[in-house]
Amino acid sequence: MKVKFGDKELTLNGLAPKHGDKVEAKGALAGSFDQVKFDNKGKMTVLSTFPSIDTKVCDLQVGKLAHLSEKYTDFNFVSFSLDLPPALADYKANHPTGRVEMYSDYFDKKTVSSLGMLINELQLATRAVFVLDKENKLVYSEVKDQVKDQVDFDALEEVLKKY
Repeated sequence: MKVKFGDKELTLNGLAPKHGDKVEAKGALAGSFDQVKFDNKGKMTVLSTFPSIDTKVCDLQVGKLAHLSEKYTDFNFVSFSLDLPPALADYKANHPTGRVEMYSDYFDKKTVSSLGMLINELQLATRAVFVLDKENKLVYSEVKDQVKDQVDFDALEEVLKKY
């Protein structure tokens, strides 16, 4: 799959999961280098990926997810990027993140890679959002063709309202 980063066309490492596919996720929570498997605790999950928390578009993405996380408390909200865990901890300390658990996939890029969201040429995650059911099976996804474009939060919220 191809994505645009500005005017450059880049390739993703694989294909996004299809509806019904099971998604496994692990990474280091903000502030820790320990690798932990994400536990959905029997809830549906909104999982997002983004290139770098230090950009305005990524900051806006997390901010919007934070708002939704307070509104839709029956869902888990998690984000994965390749930012280092201390950078994510600094971000959380200085920005409202609601109930969004921020994971770093810096160590082995396994989660981002398994989702097909790793930009090969940059070794960064592309911008996407996924909704997983209680068994971690994919029920909704949006992968942005242009990395700098924002996720469609209105469409995401319509999906969340259905559950």
